[in-house]
Amino acid sequence: MTAAVTDVQLPPAGNPADVWAPEIYAYHATWIKESPEKYQSPTRAAILRARDANAGAYAQARRNVDLARREIKNVFSQVDLLVTPTMKQPAPLIAGDDGTPRAVIGGAPGGNTAQFDVYGIPAISIPCGFTASGFPIGLQIAGAHWAEASVLALAYAYEQATEWHTRHPKLI
Repeated sequence: MTAAVTDVQLPPAGNPADVWAPEIYAYHATWIKESPEKYQSPTRAAILRARDANAGAYAQARRNVDLARREIKNVFSQVDLLVTPTMKQPAPLIAGDDGTPRAVIGGAPGGNTAQFDVYGIPAISIPCGFTASGFPIGLQIAGAHWAEASVLALAYAYEQATEWHTRHPKLI
């Protein structure tokens, strides 16, 4: 049972790409040089853009991640779990080969998920409805470090209390 609901202020997470991009390039550097054709064009382009990352900017971004991970602990001194929309806005359509809309873009801009990756805390997204256009909406539940059991317990309780997880969007 919920004792109370309250708004909280999350610490700034910065731009996760400032950390991810250089790390992605470092991981893929050998393979992208030896066999770039094995990467899809957009992926290859993103990896190659990341090779020009600034070492100072990367070091500062890593420091910011460490600070955000310390500061998020303060939030969990006030609450047990955080509940947010998974996306800040509905996902945009992408076009198929013939130009007609086919699907939504996974990981579209406007997600609320990246900051929780930065914080290094457990989070889950579960279905909670549909937009007026019929696109699925997600509910994100996040918990303190090592609170996976609480996150999963609330997600399970929500699914048991609703039927959203049994419904599917109309495919275009």
